[in-house]
Amino acid sequence: MNGATGSPLAARQTALPYTVMGAALIGLAVVFLLWLLWRILQKRKESPEYIAAQKNRPTTIKDIQALSKRISLSRQEALLLYNLCFRYKARNILYSWNEFEFIDGFFREEFFRLRQKEAESDIFDLFKLRTRLEKISNSQKAIPSSHNISEGQTLILPASGGRVYAFKIKKNEQDSITLEMPPNLEGTEFCPKPLDKIVMTFMSKQSVLYVLSTRVIRFQRGTDGSQEMVIRHSNAVSMQNRRQWRRENVGNQCVFSAVEEIEGKRGEVSYSPKENKYEGKLADVSAGGCMIQTKLPIKRDQKLWIKISIPEKPEFEAIGLIVSAQKNNETEVYSLHISFIEIPPESRNDILAYVYKY
Repeated sequence: MNGATGSPLAARQTALPYTVMGAALIGLAVVFLLWLLWRILQKRKESPEYIAAQKNRPTTIKDIQALSKRISLSRQEALLLYNLCFRYKARNILYSWNEFEFIDGFFREEFFRLRQKEAESDIFDLFKLRTRLEKISNSQKAIPSSHNISEGQTLILPASGGRVYAFKIKKNEQDSITLEMPPNLEGTEFCPKPLDKIVMTFMSKQSVLYVLSTRVIRFQRGTDGSQEMVIRHSNAVSMQNRRQWRRENVGNQCVFSAVEEIEGKRGEVSYSPKENKYEGKLADVSAGGCMIQTKLPIKRDQKLWIKISIPEKPEFEAIGLIVSAQKNNETEVYSLHISFIEIPPESRNDILAYVYKY
């Protein structure tokens, strides 16, 4: 029996737990060293020196792939962006895709290169990518609360009859926002009262429309003698994404008329302007449509022929559908919101160039 106790088999069984424990300790040590190495690499990647070096190196295909995954670009959008970065030797787009002053540089160069080639379809693809990047960036920079609205910003209060009143933010403090009231609102039936719930709109620096729901606290007289309205802070701030394209104010005169629809032998429809032409004001324009202001009582769902002139661009004609018509009872002016049905490709690109100031 005693001999069996000291046998090689018993010795191996006695040493086995120590072997397992030693292997486990070695494994833990390897894992710890790998974790420590990973942390060192992460800290290096977070250092200003590393970020600066990565940001300033040329864009690679891996950068495009990483960006595409991050912001969900299509294969066609990713390929176009890579070709742009390669052609103009752009610095790392993974860090710079939402720095619009930077990307506007090579987007602008590409626009003029394609315009010389009269490649209008490629120009439109270029602007679609530019718009897509802008929309993604704006959604990531969304204003979450009224605390984040800058002093000096204008807030718009809509009222019945198409009236709008503009308030300027004088102070944005921790507990409230102080607004300078427009002089034509005080004492009218449209002036809100203390504790009233109101809805206001404002436009961000990126030309994104926001809606703010808040409540009036009080009215007071400012140190400069102006009438002020104080409102509560609110997290009820929502970004309006209904517009597909960025719009730009114009203010030029335009000419429009009703249209005659002519059906061809194969069922295709063409449009011809009617004889009577009318003048209106082109308030704003985008690649998808425009807004015309007129005193003519025109209703929605009508098609119009429009002759449009925007600054420093050739005059063009388009066919549009009135998707909404709003009357300002104070000025008796109708605002016609129009969606383009037919527009020359080069004119659509001219609008986009005007909007982006190319």
